[in-house]
Amino acid sequence: MVKDDFGIHVIYDASFEDMRLMEQEILKICSFYINKAEPLLDNDLKNIYPCVDRLRILEDAIRYENEYLEHKLALISVYLECYDHITDILE
Repeated sequence: MVKDDFGIHVIYDASFEDMRLMEQEILKICSFYINKAEPLLDNDLKNIYPCVDRLRILEDAIRYENEYLEHKLALISVYLECYDHITDILE
């Protein structure tokens, strides 16, 4: 995380926008599968008697996305370490 001159954590606009887009994409995917899993009921009945735990599905999707990004970061770190060892500073 980046800190400004006053020690306050700063998040860049591009990072914040990427986070918003990722949240929207996860929400769309979860909504698709929730609607597919629930029986064909009227929309009012779906909201009163949901058949699936929507909060649990969203929580799982966000947790899996977080794990994916952590593993991706670890892989990139390994690639950067390899690159540091195979390149010559004098060239």
